[in-house]
Amino acid sequence: MKYLQILRFAVAIFVWFFTSIAGAQLFGSAPQLENLEQFNDGRLQFQSVRAVAWSQVVDEGRQYVNRAEKVWVPARLYLPKNTSAKVPAVVIEHGIGGLYYRDGRIRPYVEYAELLADAGVAALVVDTHGGRGIGAARQLESSQVSVYTFIADVFAGADMLRSHPKIDGDRIGVMGFSKGGSTALLAVDKRFVDAFSKKRNPFAFHLGVYPGCQTFPENLRSTGAPVYFLLGEKDNYTGTSGCYEIETKLKSAGNPTRITVYPGAFHSWDEDSKPFKVEDVSTADCRWILKDGGGVWGGGMTKPIGSFAEGEAYFRGCVKRDEIYVGRVESAYRSGRKDVVDIAISVLRSGK
Repeated sequence: MKYLQILRFAVAIFVWFFTSIAGAQLFGSAPQLENLEQFNDGRLQFQSVRAVAWSQVVDEGRQYVNRAEKVWVPARLYLPKNTSAKVPAVVIEHGIGGLYYRDGRIRPYVEYAELLADAGVAALVVDTHGGRGIGAARQLESSQVSVYTFIADVFAGADMLRSHPKIDGDRIGVMGFSKGGSTALLAVDKRFVDAFSKKRNPFAFHLGVYPGCQTFPENLRSTGAPVYFLLGEKDNYTGTSGCYEIETKLKSAGNPTRITVYPGAFHSWDEDSKPFKVEDVSTADCRWILKDGGGVWGGGMTKPIGSFAEGEAYFRGCVKRDEIYVGRVESAYRSGRKDVVDIAISVLRSGK
């Protein structure tokens, strides 16, 4: 079986196991809001672009966002109880599987939101797939939502938070898981800030939880915000080598950076399932390099990827067969929950 066929089959299995139910309990029906001036907490929907590509970020930036087709993105805001002063906040972005398991059980993303709220930090959980009508019935289309669209959503969510009377708009961080982790890392580039934030407000910190580290700008234009990685030692699904490459670029740009590695942990080490083998290929050796001119180059290529066929050919050449496991590793799960809260509090409360 060809690599691409294997990937499509495995994505179907992985997303089927971890997929969300469209319009599940977390959101249900929610008001479509232009701002949060009269809103407390709970379900809501905010506007974002339907889709965006790196070339549009570079070539048009905010002009593209202003003219692009919009969608309503479901979200849920978790606000600390008994708040007398404005509180900091974190925008949370999901991975490829969405927000709920097929049987309706809640996924760990919401656990982090609840932990943060209990610690005095508001949290906005964003449903990027739900905003494009993707759920259990259309799960294989999830790969069609670009990481740049994910980035647009977290900035739009942050803009909404800044309109809330109980939230400090200068103290908003972003975190994400797997593809959402890639989102959190990429959002440190000023070109995304300029394109997607109404008033060009950068995030106060960036946290990638088992992020995919294959895609990053060749020449980073950094906001300088601190960046954190929580990685699994045995994550050979997306791999970790790319994260160390990104760390080098961040440090060269002056970003405070810290990588935490959990011994024995796989990809998705906080999922509510025992570790299981995935019949998939590893993308650990793949690299998609974002060029200043708006092109995307595969690692080692001498020209930009100019067509679907060229992208498919590069993908087939960079992936590799491996014995891949995903699922909960209890020690990493416990440490990760604590580390997320500690990072958010240390940065958002101290301003460092």
